[in-house]
Amino acid sequence: MPLFLEPDQKFAVVLDSDLAAPAAIRPTFWAKSQSMRGQAKIAVVLDRLTDDRTATVDELFSDAVECLAGVLSGWSNMGNHAFTSDALYNLTYAEAREVLRKVAYNQHIGPDEKKDCESQPSSSTANSAADVQAASAVT
Repeated sequence: MPLFLEPDQKFAVVLDSDLAAPAAIRPTFWAKSQSMRGQAKIAVVLDRLTDDRTATVDELFSDAVECLAGVLSGWSNMGNHAFTSDALYNLTYAEAREVLRKVAYNQHIGPDEKKDCESQPSSSTANSAADVQAASAVT
């Protein structure tokens, strides 16, 4: 089902540096699934962080935090740090970029699930388009 039909579906985002931590204590961000519109907004912020030579550091970080606050719904296993927009300023620049990138790509599959998916046989869809055309020609 397209994500726009299920707005704000949530998924876990884990920083690459935290992937080895046991799941029960792994620091996790909770993100809202993004449609292309949401992905485009994130892309603008990521591009600006990389390419805007006229913006001040405060402006760039403020944009990043505002974007993060809009796409994250919370976090878990972050010690006694409550999730607030202001608390997002405690992330490093690299961590903020990584979280935004992962949210932009709707990276729902966790590291453990990814291994399971890679071991599964892929389904054959080679003839799908031909089958659809053939069925259309019959009707």
